[in-house]
Amino acid sequence: MATSIDTVMLRNERDVVVARQRARDIAALLGYDNRQQIRLATAASEMARNAFRYARNGKVSFGVALDAQRFEIVISDSGPGIANLNEILEGRYHSETGLGLGIIGTKRLMDTFTIETGGSGTRITMGQALAPAITPLLPQHLQDTIRDLKTRLPEGPYEEIQRQNQELLKILEELRARQEELALLNRELEDTNRGVVALYAELDERADYLRRASDLKSSFLSNISHEFRTPLNSIVSLARILLDRMDGQLTQEQEKQVRFIADAAKSLSEMVNDLLDLAKVEAGKVKIRVKTFEVSELFSALKGMLKPLLADNTSVDLVFDEVSPIPPLHTDEGKVSQILRNFISNAIKFTAKGEVKISAEPGVNQSILFKVMDTGIGIAAEHQDAIFQEFTQIDNPFQDNYRGTGLGLPLCRNLALLLGGKVWVESELGQGSAFYAEIPVVYRGEAEASQAEEPLPVPDFHRLPVLLVEDNPEIFSVLEPYFRRSEFQLIHVQSIDRAQQWLARHTAEAIVSDIYLDGSPSWDFLASLKKQYRNAEKKVPLIAISIYEHESRALSAGADVFLKKPLPEDLLMRELRRLTGRQKPRRVLLVDDNDLELYILRELLDRPWLDLIEARSGPQALETISSEHPDAVILDLTMPGMSGFEVLERLRANEQTRDLPVIVYTSRILSGEERQRLDRLGAQMLFKGDIATTLAPEVILNSLERIGVSEPQRS
Repeated sequence: MATSIDTVMLRNERDVVVARQRARDIAALLGYDNRQQIRLATAASEMARNAFRYARNGKVSFGVALDAQRFEIVISDSGPGIANLNEILEGRYHSETGLGLGIIGTKRLMDTFTIETGGSGTRITMGQALAPAITPLLPQHLQDTIRDLKTRLPEGPYEEIQRQNQELLKILEELRARQEELALLNRELEDTNRGVVALYAELDERADYLRRASDLKSSFLSNISHEFRTPLNSIVSLARILLDRMDGQLTQEQEKQVRFIADAAKSLSEMVNDLLDLAKVEAGKVKIRVKTFEVSELFSALKGMLKPLLADNTSVDLVFDEVSPIPPLHTDEGKVSQILRNFISNAIKFTAKGEVKISAEPGVNQSILFKVMDTGIGIAAEHQDAIFQEFTQIDNPFQDNYRGTGLGLPLCRNLALLLGGKVWVESELGQGSAFYAEIPVVYRGEAEASQAEEPLPVPDFHRLPVLLVEDNPEIFSVLEPYFRRSEFQLIHVQSIDRAQQWLARHTAEAIVSDIYLDGSPSWDFLASLKKQYRNAEKKVPLIAISIYEHESRALSAGADVFLKKPLPEDLLMRELRRLTGRQKPRRVLLVDDNDLELYILRELLDRPWLDLIEARSGPQALETISSEHPDAVILDLTMPGMSGFEVLERLRANEQTRDLPVIVYTSRILSGEERQRLDRLGAQMLFKGDIATTLAPEVILNSLERIGVSEPQRS
């Protein structure tokens, strides 16, 4: 609880000035510097002025919380309270008498700031940590402060204004000095920037040189590898011909020599293949062939593939652990298999006896962790990083029997990186090794593509696009079905950036925008739209929507209409038609039992100002006319059950449908009596053959226009 120092009652304007003076005097006695004194005095006077202007029985109390070592100012009143406090604290309130920033600004000046408000009044408690020079403040020191304060008489308003002017001049002088320092710093930064730019230019040049060198190296390796392959394959083939005695017998010594040639060619061929793979990876020319596969299937294939390696080393068992429940992989199976084959073949080579165990388990971040563990010679800690570098081989007793290329493990590392994963080894000399490969379940190249921003929606050719800028997809889900059969197409984007991208490519008939997108107001966006279309040839109506009452500000920002959410679908449709000068679509009933004929009519009459409904029989047509009240009917004559003639006669016999416009759309040849019958029933004639030969929509549209159904003119 704070110990009271002084209280100022707010009865008139002069008391607000006294509150400011008292705040500054107490701050000075408590050891705050001049700038902090001004901050505290400003905060106290701002809140005191609010209490005096908007409430009654206001007072300002000054005290010190000794336990917290904090200077506290409490402003209280018995007014009606602050009804829109949340809007004020969130910066959304615009005061009629000011900027509405007093409370927010004061809150920023203080260390602590709380407001309690209601029908019985408002209480604002502000706190500032005591100046370090006098902390901790003891009760005796506080009593001395209170005594000193009583000896200070309040100054008049003119003296206070003079003091404020002096304070303002000091602040302006400090700002001028800061500005000069800033100008000096800017000049120094410009000099530094020029040096940095020059350095970057040199680095870019070096990077370009290294890039060209890397490209040349990759190109050289790729070309030379291809060139080596042909003669090496020839050597291996010729050696096989000689060893198979296809051209005669070999002596024992000759066979030994040919086997040396074959083994050397085979080793060299493996090195060429590894070099070619490395060059492809580094050049970015490796194609990732993504497929979905199970780890159990991969292990089964590896078993059969690696069995021949055990023929030369029968003291080693190759063990594949049972695969635990893990998801299937969606990545390049061949690349994963190549990594594991290298790991396993190395493990078999450098394991004299024991086992090589292969396992897989779920890893972190949606990945699978493969492990190849052996009981071989192991790798010393100082060599564990080197084995993943090109052409690096570690001397060991097995090296004489198995001369490797030093490219297998570097290739594994690059392939794993290519798939978005990584490889590493854990080993102890003489105790065996464990090689790990962590591979993402889904190849990240595809995952990133699937997560990439969806393409912008494209407007339909025959509908009027209305852009809805709304971060809540549920609003679009509610509105879209209502728009689906209208002359408007609702185009939905969820951000201002997406809206601006869409508007740069397409023209909207109207724009409907939520005022708050991702929690931030879109006033600048609304204002920019108003400015953009101010001198445009075609005015684009703008409708602002929000759950908050912002009608006046929305209209001043550029909106033509403000609608409060939740939106009744018919209200938004009515406003769009009013603002765009569009009338309600004319509803036309298509009656035909032939699906193909209905399809052709729908395609030919696909217009935003036409709302097409269908019926496939006479009874269904009469029921639809009774419930949907179409503006016109296009009627086939020949239908099973009830013919078009019967439908037409029932329509004319009904008072409500006697004058309903009807176009008879038929393929049958009518007799003179049938033509006279149709004339008596007041129906226009249109032959399907005329439409089928031209597929010209104008023929039907002209017929509709003759019976009074035409495209409404925009007002």
